[in-house]
Amino acid sequence: MGVALDRNQAETAFLDAVRTAMPGIDAGFSATPLGWLGAGDDKTVIARLHDEIASAHMPAGRAYHAVRSWSMLVWQPAMAGIMAVHGQNLALPVDRIGQCVTDGVVYGFRLPAGQSLRTDLAGMIDLTAMRIRAIADHFYAELCAIAPVKEKIAYRLLADRILGTLVHLHAHEPHLGVCAHADRWLAAAGLSGMSGLADVRLASGALHPVLDRKQCCLHYLCEPGTLCQSCPKQPRALRMERMQAYWSAHA
Repeated sequence: MGVALDRNQAETAFLDAVRTAMPGIDAGFSATPLGWLGAGDDKTVIARLHDEIASAHMPAGRAYHAVRSWSMLVWQPAMAGIMAVHGQNLALPVDRIGQCVTDGVVYGFRLPAGQSLRTDLAGMIDLTAMRIRAIADHFYAELCAIAPVKEKIAYRLLADRILGTLVHLHAHEPHLGVCAHADRWLAAAGLSGMSGLADVRLASGALHPVLDRKQCCLHYLCEPGTLCQSCPKQPRALRMERMQAYWSAHA
């Protein structure tokens, strides 16, 4: 049996896991630095993020700029919350996350120290999913005041982010069985039915979960003629074939 970690040790283990998965990320448990999201003036920081994305991807158009801004805002709360629950048995205060915005990219975060919780797995999923939804709702209101995004598009993409994080965790730690909890994550976040999972059989013969998305992220507007491997604009059979090839090489 492994040795049970106390909360401080588990938080350190969580940061180690994040830094391994995302080299160079500035992550920690401390106060949010001035100028970051979460330090007091989110609308100004979100407007800067949107302007930087628009400047870098001008030909892609306003719809892409808004959707890309949304995806940038929500990916870290979802990633951090899910990784901590399934990796270190921690429910993080992701509804109070601080995030670093630089050159149109959100990369780096701070979380309040000493506020992580532990309970049973179902309870930690429910609490963390509700916190992810709470911070997402805040960002949605702030972003829409600057660059409106249709609600269905935004929250389908959030559901994709949640399930996509589970898929990547499964690829690295299949013994955790994280995808068995996919429906609970979506239900607790108020996102039931907005994304889904399917299984593909890898070259190795193993079954592997993949995203069965309902919403396009509009990335093709940056690179006309290209679609993400999981893009729902493609026939489903082609999507599954492309994801099978990807995960056969990377799982």
